[in-house]
Amino acid sequence: MPTIHAKKLQPTIADILEAAGATSEYAEIVAEHLINANLAGHDSHGVIRVPSYVQAIENGRLAPAGVPKVVEETASMAQIDGASTFGQVTAKIGTELAIKKAASEGVALVTMYNIGHTGRLGTYAEMAAEAGMAATVWDGCIGGNRSVVIPLHGQGRKVGANPIAMGFPSEKYGATILDFATSMSAAGKVMVARDKGERLPDKWIVDKDGRPTDDPREFEKGGAMRPMGMPSVGHKGYALAMMVGFMTMMASLPSGAKMPKEDRWGTVILMIDISRFGSVEQFQRDVDAAIDYVKADPLDGEVLYPGEIETRRRAERLAAGIELPDATWREIMACAEGLGLSPRF
Repeated sequence: MPTIHAKKLQPTIADILEAAGATSEYAEIVAEHLINANLAGHDSHGVIRVPSYVQAIENGRLAPAGVPKVVEETASMAQIDGASTFGQVTAKIGTELAIKKAASEGVALVTMYNIGHTGRLGTYAEMAAEAGMAATVWDGCIGGNRSVVIPLHGQGRKVGANPIAMGFPSEKYGATILDFATSMSAAGKVMVARDKGERLPDKWIVDKDGRPTDDPREFEKGGAMRPMGMPSVGHKGYALAMMVGFMTMMASLPSGAKMPKEDRWGTVILMIDISRFGSVEQFQRDVDAAIDYVKADPLDGEVLYPGEIETRRRAERLAAGIELPDATWREIMACAEGLGLSPRF
């Protein structure tokens, strides 16, 4: 498997996206987002996504130069039409707008629709924490071609992986981040296991006949993800997925817009200005103290705070480089070759 340093990999990814039709600005935003996902250890949301993005551009489902616009707005709320462009671009705009509105009004809610894959949701929670704010982000759908999860006791791809992210600032530990799908894993992790030739743990998916399996190849043959907590407490993941879907329905109810069911995907960001409740610095110290308290008495391993693995992985991969499965690298190079490019390294 090739190991490539982030500073060398990012320009190549940006070149591919720009050659596929993205503006140079969008290509840089998306490439940086994907590389940061790899650095954080979330290869499922990293450069493995590039071939699917190029394919989406080629088949007209992704507008690489679309311009997101605010279609409804109040002092503390906004609704953004993503113009079918990269989800990372629209979500970055939406998060920045939410931070600005929360700074003014104390709390802000921004919804986004008509967007591509938003990538690693934790990125937007990190943006909030770095601004000294708290945030919750929901992303998902019920129905349509982005649904990949079977309902509890049901069959077929009826619900999205519908992830949730939350972020809080701290002084010593930096951004503390929760970010997970409400299915057994993100669908991208199945893609990573497939490219590595590995089996899945805990039978994350079912095959086309609804039978639990650990073979990642069955997912592309008509299989589906299982709700988080299967088999014993799958009702929790399923219920969370449904509620995320309901939450994001607000994003996909644009005034006067008509979208096909397969595009009913939305992202919602709730931003809270912590300073309205007191000192942000004191809150950060309190978060540090809470983390220190929880970590103090390990039993059978180290106690980690939410986001600690990502922080460590980022430091490791910045130093050692990003290791990519051979299959992933071949697909990325095939994209480059198909667009008349060669890597910069």
